[in-house]
Amino acid sequence: MELMTRPAPLPALGLLAVTCAASPLAAQGFAYDFQPSGREYVLNTASHVFQPPSGAPIVINGGVFVFRSVSIPAGTTVRAVGPNPLVLVVQNDVIIDGDLDLSGRDGASVDTLNSPNFPAPGGLGGPGGGRGGAGSPSSLGRDPRGETGYGPLDTPGIGGAGGLLACLAGCGRGSAGGGGSFASAGDLDHLLGAPAFPQAFGDGGAGCANQSLPGGQAGPRPFFDRAEDNDFLGDAIDVAALRVVRGELPFLLGGSGGGGGGDLGSDCSFGSPSWLNDSKGGGGGGGGGAVLIAAGRRVVVGPSGHLRADGGHGGGGEQAGSNSHGGGGGGGSGGMIVVFARGGVELHVKGETLRNGNAEFVISADGGIGTQGVFSGRPLLEKYPVAATRSALPAGGYGGLGLVQFVVPFGTNADGTNTVLDDGITVVSNGAVLTGANKTRFLAWRGFQNANGVFVDDAGRPTNRARGEGDLRPSPVLLPIL
Repeated sequence: MELMTRPAPLPALGLLAVTCAASPLAAQGFAYDFQPSGREYVLNTASHVFQPPSGAPIVINGGVFVFRSVSIPAGTTVRAVGPNPLVLVVQNDVIIDGDLDLSGRDGASVDTLNSPNFPAPGGLGGPGGGRGGAGSPSSLGRDPRGETGYGPLDTPGIGGAGGLLACLAGCGRGSAGGGGSFASAGDLDHLLGAPAFPQAFGDGGAGCANQSLPGGQAGPRPFFDRAEDNDFLGDAIDVAALRVVRGELPFLLGGSGGGGGGDLGSDCSFGSPSWLNDSKGGGGGGGGGAVLIAAGRRVVVGPSGHLRADGGHGGGGEQAGSNSHGGGGGGGSGGMIVVFARGGVELHVKGETLRNGNAEFVISADGGIGTQGVFSGRPLLEKYPVAATRSALPAGGYGGLGLVQFVVPFGTNADGTNTVLDDGITVVSNGAVLTGANKTRFLAWRGFQNANGVFVDDAGRPTNRARGEGDLRPSPVLLPIL
Protein backbone atom coordinates (compact mmCIF):
# COMPACT_ATOMS: atom_id res chain seq x y z
CA MET A 1 0.00 0.00 0.00
CA GLU A 2 2.89 2.39 -0.72
CA LEU A 3 0.55 4.15 -3.12
CA MET A 4 -1.53 5.31 -0.17
CA THR A 5 1.13 7.93 0.72
CA ARG A 6 1.48 9.63 -2.64
CA PRO A 7 -1.78 11.24 -3.89
CA ALA A 8 -1.83 14.96 -4.58
CA PRO A 9 -3.55 17.10 -1.91
CA LEU A 10 -7.25 17.79 -2.15
CA PRO A 11 -7.52 20.92 -4.34
CA ALA A 12 -10.36 22.33 -2.24
CA LEU A 13 -8.10 22.53 0.81
CA GLY A 14 -5.42 24.51 -0.99
CA LEU A 15 -8.10 27.01 -1.97
CA LEU A 16 -9.43 26.89 1.58
CA ALA A 17 -6.13 28.06 3.06
CA VAL A 18 -6.23 31.15 0.85
CA THR A 19 -9.87 32.03 1.41
CA CYS A 20 -9.70 31.51 5.17
CA ALA A 21 -6.77 33.90 5.49
CA ALA A 22 -9.02 36.66 4.14
CA SER A 23 -11.90 35.92 6.53
CA PRO A 24 -12.43 38.43 9.38
CA LEU A 25 -13.34 35.51 11.65
CA ALA A 26 -10.03 33.77 10.89
CA ALA A 27 -8.20 36.75 12.36
CA GLN A 28 -9.90 35.98 15.68
CA GLY A 29 -8.11 32.60 15.90
CA PHE A 30 -11.15 30.30 16.18
CA ALA A 31 -12.39 32.46 19.03
CA TYR A 32 -16.13 31.95 18.58
CA ASP A 33 -18.65 29.15 18.68
CA PHE A 34 -21.63 29.13 16.32
CA GLN A 35 -24.75 28.16 18.26
CA PRO A 36 -27.80 29.56 16.45
CA SER A 37 -31.20 29.59 18.11
CA GLY A 38 -34.80 30.13 17.10
CA ARG A 39 -36.76 28.48 14.34
CA GLU A 40 -34.64 29.76 11.43
CA TYR A 41 -31.23 31.40 11.14
CA VAL A 42 -30.06 32.70 7.75
CA LEU A 43 -26.41 32.64 6.65
CA ASN A 44 -25.81 34.88 3.64
CA THR A 45 -22.71 34.03 1.63
CA ALA A 46 -22.62 37.47 0.00
CA SER A 47 -22.34 39.40 3.25
CA HIS A 48 -23.28 38.31 6.75
CA VAL A 49 -23.20 40.09 10.08
CA PHE A 50 -22.08 37.79 12.91
CA GLN A 51 -22.72 39.00 16.43
CA PRO A 52 -20.22 37.48 18.91
CA PRO A 53 -21.24 37.09 22.57
CA SER A 54 -19.52 40.37 23.33
CA GLY A 55 -18.01 43.17 21.33
CA ALA A 56 -18.81 44.67 17.96
CA PRO A 57 -20.49 42.74 15.15
CA ILE A 58 -18.21 41.15 12.54
CA VAL A 59 -19.03 41.42 8.84
CA ILE A 60 -18.13 38.32 6.81
CA ASN A 61 -18.06 38.69 3.02
CA GLY A 62 -17.67 35.88 0.51
CA GLY A 63 -19.17 32.93 2.39
CA VAL A 64 -16.16 31.69 4.43
CA PHE A 65 -17.00 31.24 8.13
CA VAL A 66 -14.40 30.23 10.72
CA PHE A 67 -15.58 28.98 14.12
CA ARG A 68 -14.26 27.11 17.15
CA SER A 69 -17.28 24.79 17.10
CA VAL A 70 -20.69 24.55 15.47
CA SER A 71 -23.86 23.25 17.13
CA ILE A 72 -27.26 23.47 15.42
CA PRO A 73 -29.91 22.40 17.95
CA ALA A 74 -33.00 20.34 17.19
CA GLY A 75 -35.84 22.52 15.92
CA THR A 76 -33.52 25.10 14.35
CA THR A 77 -32.95 25.39 10.60
CA VAL A 78 -29.84 27.18 9.40
CA ARG A 79 -30.67 28.27 5.86
CA ALA A 80 -27.77 29.27 3.65
CA VAL A 81 -28.44 31.73 0.82
CA GLY A 82 -26.40 33.92 -1.47
CA PRO A 83 -24.24 33.84 -4.58
CA ASN A 84 -21.21 32.00 -3.20
CA PRO A 85 -20.72 28.44 -1.91
CA LEU A 86 -20.75 28.13 1.87
CA VAL A 87 -17.43 27.25 3.52
CA LEU A 88 -17.44 26.31 7.23
CA VAL A 89 -13.99 25.95 8.82
CA VAL A 90 -14.32 24.58 12.33
CA GLN A 91 -11.54 23.84 14.81
CA ASN A 92 -13.48 21.28 16.83
CA ASP A 93 -16.82 19.49 16.29
CA VAL A 94 -19.75 20.23 13.98
CA ILE A 95 -22.97 18.90 15.53
CA ILE A 96 -26.15 19.10 13.44
CA ASP A 97 -29.22 18.13 15.45
CA GLY A 98 -31.43 20.54 13.51
CA ASP A 99 -31.22 21.24 9.78
CA LEU A 100 -28.49 22.80 7.66
CA ASP A 101 -30.30 23.60 4.42
CA LEU A 102 -28.73 24.87 1.19
CA SER A 103 -31.57 23.83 -1.09
CA GLY A 104 -32.83 25.67 -4.16
CA ARG A 105 -36.28 27.18 -4.08
CA ASP A 106 -39.33 26.05 -6.05
CA GLY A 107 -40.32 27.75 -9.28
CA ALA A 108 -43.61 29.64 -9.41
CA SER A 109 -46.79 27.78 -10.33
CA VAL A 110 -49.25 29.72 -12.46
CA ASP A 111 -52.41 30.56 -10.54
CA THR A 112 -53.62 33.39 -12.79
CA LEU A 113 -55.33 33.42 -16.20
CA ASN A 114 -54.03 35.07 -19.39
CA SER A 115 -51.22 37.11 -17.85
CA PRO A 116 -48.14 36.31 -20.02
CA ASN A 117 -46.79 39.85 -19.52
CA PHE A 118 -46.03 38.88 -15.91
CA PRO A 119 -43.31 36.17 -15.99
CA ALA A 120 -43.61 33.14 -13.72
CA PRO A 121 -40.26 33.41 -11.92
CA GLY A 122 -37.87 30.52 -11.49
CA GLY A 123 -36.82 29.51 -8.00
CA LEU A 124 -33.62 30.96 -6.57
CA GLY A 125 -30.63 28.64 -6.38
CA GLY A 126 -28.98 27.69 -3.12
CA PRO A 127 -25.58 29.27 -2.28
CA GLY A 128 -23.44 28.96 -5.41
CA GLY A 129 -26.31 27.37 -7.36
CA GLY A 130 -28.30 28.59 -10.35
CA ARG A 131 -31.85 29.86 -10.44
CA GLY A 132 -34.59 28.32 -12.51
CA GLY A 133 -35.72 29.79 -15.80
CA ALA A 134 -38.89 31.86 -15.92
CA GLY A 135 -42.08 30.83 -17.62
CA SER A 136 -43.21 33.45 -20.18
CA PRO A 137 -39.96 35.37 -19.55
CA SER A 138 -40.66 38.51 -21.64
CA SER A 139 -43.13 41.09 -20.39
CA LEU A 140 -43.17 42.85 -23.77
CA GLY A 141 -44.25 40.19 -26.25
CA ARG A 142 -44.92 36.56 -27.06
CA ASP A 143 -42.20 34.09 -26.03
CA PRO A 144 -41.09 31.28 -28.37
CA ARG A 145 -40.05 29.24 -25.34
CA GLY A 146 -39.56 29.35 -21.60
CA GLU A 147 -36.30 30.70 -20.21
CA THR A 148 -33.35 28.35 -19.94
CA GLY A 149 -32.27 27.69 -16.35
CA TYR A 150 -29.07 29.10 -14.87
CA GLY A 151 -25.95 27.09 -14.08
CA PRO A 152 -23.62 27.14 -11.05
CA LEU A 153 -22.85 30.63 -9.72
CA ASP A 154 -26.01 31.75 -11.55
CA THR A 155 -24.34 31.44 -14.95
CA PRO A 156 -26.93 32.11 -17.70
CA GLY A 157 -27.90 29.55 -20.29
CA ILE A 158 -26.53 26.25 -18.93
CA GLY A 159 -29.44 24.91 -16.93
CA GLY A 160 -32.40 22.97 -18.26
CA ALA A 161 -33.81 24.24 -21.57
CA GLY A 162 -37.15 26.01 -21.65
CA GLY A 163 -40.30 24.41 -23.01
CA LEU A 164 -41.72 25.45 -26.39
CA LEU A 165 -44.64 27.70 -27.30
CA ALA A 166 -47.69 25.85 -28.62
CA CYS A 167 -49.46 27.94 -31.24
CA LEU A 168 -50.78 25.66 -34.00
CA ALA A 169 -54.49 24.93 -34.14
CA GLY A 170 -55.47 21.88 -32.16
CA CYS A 171 -52.18 21.63 -30.24
CA GLY A 172 -53.68 22.65 -26.90
CA ARG A 173 -50.70 23.01 -24.54
CA GLY A 174 -47.09 24.19 -24.37
CA SER A 175 -44.27 21.80 -23.62
CA ALA A 176 -42.40 21.62 -20.32
CA GLY A 177 -38.93 22.77 -19.29
CA GLY A 178 -36.00 20.38 -18.90
CA GLY A 179 -34.38 19.65 -15.57
CA GLY A 180 -31.04 21.04 -14.44
CA SER A 181 -28.20 18.50 -14.43
CA PHE A 182 -25.16 17.80 -12.27
CA ALA A 183 -23.89 14.33 -11.33
CA SER A 184 -26.71 12.96 -13.47
CA ALA A 185 -29.13 14.21 -16.09
CA GLY A 186 -32.50 13.27 -14.68
CA ASP A 187 -32.75 10.57 -12.04
CA LEU A 188 -33.36 7.09 -13.41
CA ASP A 189 -32.02 5.54 -10.21
CA HIS A 190 -35.00 7.00 -8.35
CA LEU A 191 -37.16 4.41 -10.12
CA LEU A 192 -35.25 1.39 -8.71
CA GLY A 193 -36.53 -1.01 -11.37
CA ALA A 194 -39.88 0.65 -12.11
CA PRO A 195 -40.65 1.52 -15.76
CA ALA A 196 -39.04 4.76 -16.93
CA PHE A 197 -40.99 7.78 -18.19
CA PRO A 198 -39.66 10.79 -20.13
CA GLN A 199 -39.21 13.22 -17.24
CA ALA A 200 -36.96 10.74 -15.40
CA PHE A 201 -34.34 11.26 -18.14
CA GLY A 202 -34.36 15.00 -17.37
CA ASP A 203 -36.30 16.19 -20.42
CA GLY A 204 -39.52 18.15 -20.09
CA GLY A 205 -42.86 16.61 -20.94
CA ALA A 206 -44.06 16.97 -24.55
CA GLY A 207 -46.73 19.50 -25.46
CA CYS A 208 -49.78 19.27 -27.73
CA ALA A 209 -52.59 16.79 -27.11
CA ASN A 210 -50.76 14.20 -29.22
CA GLN A 211 -47.43 14.95 -27.44
CA SER A 212 -45.78 16.07 -30.68
CA LEU A 213 -44.18 19.27 -29.32
CA PRO A 214 -40.81 18.37 -27.73
CA GLY A 215 -40.09 19.38 -24.18
CA GLY A 216 -36.95 21.25 -23.18
CA GLN A 217 -33.81 19.13 -22.88
CA ALA A 218 -32.01 18.41 -19.63
CA GLY A 219 -29.13 20.78 -18.99
CA PRO A 220 -25.48 19.81 -19.58
CA ARG A 221 -23.41 18.04 -16.93
CA PRO A 222 -20.07 19.60 -15.80
CA PHE A 223 -18.08 16.46 -16.69
CA PHE A 224 -16.35 15.56 -19.92
CA ASP A 225 -14.99 12.01 -20.03
CA ARG A 226 -17.04 8.82 -20.04
CA ALA A 227 -15.88 7.56 -16.66
CA GLU A 228 -18.43 7.97 -13.87
CA ASP A 229 -16.13 7.25 -10.94
CA ASN A 230 -14.16 10.50 -11.24
CA ASP A 231 -17.16 12.84 -11.10
CA PHE A 232 -16.09 14.65 -7.94
CA LEU A 233 -13.69 17.21 -6.45
CA GLY A 234 -10.28 16.06 -5.19
CA ASP A 235 -8.23 12.87 -5.31
CA ALA A 236 -9.53 9.43 -4.37
CA ILE A 237 -7.92 6.00 -4.11
CA ASP A 238 -9.19 2.93 -5.90
CA VAL A 239 -7.85 0.26 -3.57
CA ALA A 240 -8.79 -2.65 -5.84
CA ALA A 241 -6.74 -1.28 -8.74
CA LEU A 242 -4.09 0.50 -6.61
CA ARG A 243 -4.57 3.74 -8.47
CA VAL A 244 -5.22 7.38 -7.71
CA VAL A 245 -8.48 8.68 -9.18
CA ARG A 246 -8.33 12.40 -9.82
CA GLY A 247 -11.72 14.11 -9.78
CA GLU A 248 -12.78 16.22 -12.75
CA LEU A 249 -14.09 19.19 -10.76
CA PRO A 250 -11.63 22.04 -10.08
CA PHE A 251 -13.67 23.69 -7.30
CA LEU A 252 -16.99 23.63 -5.43
CA LEU A 253 -20.04 23.90 -7.67
CA GLY A 254 -23.69 24.43 -6.91
CA GLY A 255 -26.49 22.86 -8.91
CA SER A 256 -28.28 24.08 -12.03
CA GLY A 257 -31.81 25.39 -12.40
CA GLY A 258 -34.61 23.87 -14.46
CA GLY A 259 -36.04 25.49 -17.58
CA GLY A 260 -39.27 27.47 -17.61
CA GLY A 261 -42.37 25.95 -19.18
CA GLY A 262 -43.63 26.91 -22.64
CA ASP A 263 -46.73 29.02 -23.23
CA LEU A 264 -49.91 28.29 -25.19
CA GLY A 265 -50.76 30.96 -27.80
CA SER A 266 -53.90 31.47 -29.83
CA ASP A 267 -51.83 31.98 -33.00
CA CYS A 268 -48.19 31.98 -34.12
CA SER A 269 -47.79 35.70 -34.89
CA PHE A 270 -45.22 37.36 -32.65
CA GLY A 271 -46.60 40.79 -33.47
CA SER A 272 -50.19 39.96 -32.66
CA PRO A 273 -51.87 41.81 -29.76
CA SER A 274 -53.65 38.57 -28.90
CA TRP A 275 -50.49 37.41 -27.11
CA LEU A 276 -51.86 39.01 -23.96
CA ASN A 277 -54.36 36.15 -23.85
CA ASP A 278 -51.66 33.45 -23.95
CA SER A 279 -51.50 30.83 -21.19
CA LYS A 280 -48.10 30.80 -19.56
CA GLY A 281 -45.73 28.10 -18.38
CA GLY A 282 -44.42 27.56 -14.86
CA GLY A 283 -41.05 28.61 -13.48
CA GLY A 284 -38.12 26.20 -13.18
CA GLY A 285 -36.78 25.03 -9.83
CA GLY A 286 -33.51 26.45 -8.47
CA GLY A 287 -30.35 24.36 -8.20
CA GLY A 288 -29.14 23.18 -4.80
CA GLY A 289 -26.24 25.03 -3.21
CA ALA A 290 -22.67 24.01 -2.41
CA VAL A 291 -21.01 23.61 0.98
CA LEU A 292 -17.58 22.58 2.25
CA ILE A 293 -17.46 21.67 5.95
CA ALA A 294 -13.87 21.30 7.16
CA ALA A 295 -13.71 20.13 10.80
CA GLY A 296 -10.67 19.51 12.97
CA ARG A 297 -12.63 16.89 14.91
CA ARG A 298 -15.99 15.24 14.14
CA VAL A 299 -18.98 16.09 12.00
CA VAL A 300 -22.16 14.59 13.49
CA VAL A 301 -25.61 14.63 11.90
CA GLY A 302 -27.75 13.58 14.84
CA PRO A 303 -31.03 11.64 15.17
CA SER A 304 -33.15 14.71 14.33
CA GLY A 305 -30.59 16.35 12.05
CA HIS A 306 -30.46 16.77 8.27
CA LEU A 307 -27.94 18.23 5.84
CA ARG A 308 -29.59 19.18 2.53
CA ALA A 309 -28.62 20.76 -0.78
CA ASP A 310 -31.64 19.67 -2.83
CA GLY A 311 -32.90 21.15 -6.08
CA GLY A 312 -36.20 23.02 -6.06
CA HIS A 313 -39.31 21.76 -7.85
CA GLY A 314 -40.56 23.30 -11.09
CA GLY A 315 -43.90 25.07 -10.95
CA GLY A 316 -46.98 23.91 -12.83
CA GLY A 317 -48.17 25.81 -15.89
CA GLU A 318 -51.56 27.37 -16.55
CA GLN A 319 -54.31 26.56 -15.72
CA ALA A 320 -53.99 26.61 -11.94
CA GLY A 321 -50.62 24.88 -12.09
CA SER A 322 -52.09 21.83 -13.81
CA ASN A 323 -49.99 21.99 -17.05
CA SER A 324 -53.22 21.64 -19.03
CA HIS A 325 -52.44 24.79 -21.10
CA GLY A 326 -48.93 26.03 -20.25
CA GLY A 327 -46.07 23.59 -19.74
CA GLY A 328 -44.51 23.01 -16.34
CA GLY A 329 -41.08 24.19 -15.22
CA GLY A 330 -38.23 21.68 -14.86
CA GLY A 331 -36.74 20.63 -11.53
CA GLY A 332 -33.45 22.04 -10.30
CA SER A 333 -30.49 19.70 -9.81
CA GLY A 334 -29.05 18.81 -6.45
CA GLY A 335 -26.02 20.75 -5.25
CA MET A 336 -22.72 19.67 -3.70
CA ILE A 337 -21.88 18.66 -0.12
CA VAL A 338 -18.24 18.07 0.85
CA VAL A 339 -17.46 17.04 4.44
CA PHE A 340 -13.80 16.96 5.55
CA ALA A 341 -13.54 15.65 9.13
CA ARG A 342 -10.24 14.66 10.78
CA GLY A 343 -12.14 13.00 13.61
CA GLY A 344 -14.56 11.21 11.29
CA VAL A 345 -18.24 11.53 10.45
CA GLU A 346 -21.18 10.18 12.48
CA LEU A 347 -24.50 9.77 10.68
CA HIS A 348 -27.76 8.93 12.43
CA VAL A 349 -29.89 7.48 9.65
CA LYS A 350 -33.63 8.01 9.39
CA GLY A 351 -35.76 4.88 9.48
CA GLU A 352 -35.00 2.70 6.46
CA THR A 353 -33.26 3.09 3.11
CA LEU A 354 -34.79 4.35 -0.14
CA ARG A 355 -34.47 0.80 -1.48
CA ASN A 356 -36.84 -0.22 1.32
CA GLY A 357 -39.29 2.60 0.76
CA ASN A 358 -38.12 5.40 3.08
CA ALA A 359 -37.39 8.78 1.44
CA GLU A 360 -36.20 10.73 4.50
CA PHE A 361 -32.45 11.13 4.05
CA VAL A 362 -29.82 12.06 6.61
CA ILE A 363 -27.84 13.86 3.87
CA SER A 364 -29.19 14.75 0.45
CA ALA A 365 -28.29 16.63 -2.71
CA ASP A 366 -31.40 15.37 -4.49
CA GLY A 367 -32.94 16.73 -7.68
CA GLY A 368 -36.34 18.36 -7.84
CA ILE A 369 -39.21 17.42 -10.15
CA GLY A 370 -41.76 19.28 -12.27
CA THR A 371 -44.98 19.60 -10.31
CA GLN A 372 -48.60 19.54 -11.38
CA GLY A 373 -51.60 21.03 -9.58
CA VAL A 374 -54.91 19.43 -8.77
CA PHE A 375 -57.05 21.43 -11.24
CA SER A 376 -56.89 18.94 -14.12
CA GLY A 377 -55.51 15.44 -14.15
CA ARG A 378 -53.59 13.72 -11.39
CA PRO A 379 -51.66 16.06 -9.06
CA LEU A 380 -47.88 15.70 -8.77
CA LEU A 381 -46.60 17.57 -5.78
CA GLU A 382 -43.77 15.42 -4.40
CA LYS A 383 -40.98 13.26 -5.80
CA TYR A 384 -41.69 10.27 -3.58
CA PRO A 385 -43.16 7.70 -3.88
CA VAL A 386 -42.36 6.82 -7.49
CA ALA A 387 -46.04 6.38 -8.41
CA ALA A 388 -46.66 10.05 -7.59
CA THR A 389 -44.37 11.37 -10.32
CA ARG A 390 -46.03 10.17 -13.53
CA SER A 391 -48.14 12.32 -15.82
CA ALA A 392 -49.46 12.41 -19.38
CA LEU A 393 -49.58 16.23 -19.15
CA PRO A 394 -46.37 18.23 -19.74
CA ALA A 395 -44.80 18.32 -16.29
CA GLY A 396 -41.17 19.49 -16.12
CA GLY A 397 -38.18 17.17 -16.29
CA TYR A 398 -36.41 15.81 -13.23
CA GLY A 399 -33.46 17.72 -11.90
CA GLY A 400 -30.32 15.58 -11.74
CA LEU A 401 -28.64 14.36 -8.58
CA GLY A 402 -25.88 16.41 -7.00
CA LEU A 403 -22.76 15.22 -5.14
CA VAL A 404 -22.02 14.10 -1.57
CA GLN A 405 -18.35 13.62 -0.64
CA PHE A 406 -16.71 12.52 2.59
CA VAL A 407 -13.02 13.08 3.25
CA VAL A 408 -12.20 11.04 6.36
CA PRO A 409 -9.35 8.93 7.81
CA PHE A 410 -9.11 5.51 6.18
CA GLY A 411 -8.83 2.32 8.21
CA THR A 412 -8.41 -1.44 7.98
CA ASN A 413 -11.94 -2.56 7.06
CA ALA A 414 -12.55 -3.29 10.74
CA ASP A 415 -16.28 -2.71 10.16
CA GLY A 416 -16.53 -5.50 7.57
CA THR A 417 -17.86 -3.37 4.69
CA ASN A 418 -15.23 -4.48 2.17
CA THR A 419 -13.62 -1.05 1.95
CA VAL A 420 -11.03 0.75 4.08
CA LEU A 421 -12.43 4.10 2.92
CA ASP A 422 -15.53 4.18 5.17
CA ASP A 423 -13.91 3.26 8.49
CA GLY A 424 -13.95 6.97 9.37
CA ILE A 425 -17.74 7.03 8.98
CA THR A 426 -19.94 5.78 11.83
CA VAL A 427 -23.51 4.91 10.86
CA VAL A 428 -26.04 4.77 13.69
CA SER A 429 -29.61 3.46 13.46
CA ASN A 430 -31.91 3.77 16.50
CA GLY A 431 -28.88 4.09 18.77
CA ALA A 432 -27.05 1.04 17.39
CA VAL A 433 -23.80 1.35 15.44
CA LEU A 434 -24.08 -0.50 12.13
CA THR A 435 -21.36 -2.69 10.62
CA GLY A 436 -21.00 -5.08 7.71
CA ALA A 437 -23.91 -5.48 5.32
CA ASN A 438 -26.20 -3.15 7.27
CA LYS A 439 -23.72 -0.29 7.16
CA THR A 440 -23.10 -1.01 3.49
CA ARG A 441 -26.76 -0.78 2.49
CA PHE A 442 -27.35 2.50 4.37
CA LEU A 443 -24.25 4.20 2.89
CA ALA A 444 -24.74 2.51 -0.52
CA TRP A 445 -21.22 3.43 -1.64
CA ARG A 446 -20.84 2.36 -5.27
CA GLY A 447 -17.06 1.91 -5.37
CA PHE A 448 -14.88 2.51 -8.43
CA GLN A 449 -15.15 1.22 -11.97
CA ASN A 450 -13.01 -1.69 -13.10
CA ALA A 451 -11.70 -2.21 -16.65
CA ASN A 452 -15.17 -3.36 -17.73
CA GLY A 453 -16.90 -0.30 -16.30
CA VAL A 454 -18.40 -2.24 -13.36
CA PHE A 455 -18.41 -0.55 -9.94
CA VAL A 456 -16.45 -2.71 -7.46
CA ASP A 457 -15.28 -2.64 -3.84
CA ASP A 458 -11.71 -2.90 -2.52
CA ALA A 459 -11.59 -6.61 -3.31
CA GLY A 460 -12.78 -6.09 -6.89
CA ARG A 461 -16.27 -7.48 -6.20
CA PRO A 462 -19.28 -5.74 -7.83
CA THR A 463 -21.14 -3.52 -5.38
CA ASN A 464 -24.42 -3.67 -7.36
CA ARG A 465 -25.58 -0.34 -5.94
CA ALA A 466 -27.79 2.23 -7.62
CA ARG A 467 -26.90 5.90 -7.26
CA GLY A 468 -28.57 6.77 -3.98
CA GLU A 469 -30.54 3.75 -2.81
CA GLY A 470 -29.43 4.08 0.82
CA ASP A 471 -30.10 6.83 3.35
CA LEU A 472 -27.98 9.37 1.47
CA ARG A 473 -29.03 10.75 -1.89
CA PRO A 474 -26.92 10.39 -3.99
CA SER A 475 -24.50 7.72 -2.77
CA PRO A 476 -21.36 9.28 -1.31
CA VAL A 477 -17.92 9.59 -2.84
CA LEU A 478 -15.29 8.44 -0.30
CA LEU A 479 -11.88 10.13 -0.19
CA PRO A 480 -9.14 9.46 2.38
CA ILE A 481 -7.32 11.85 4.69
CA LEU A 482 -3.68 10.79 4.44
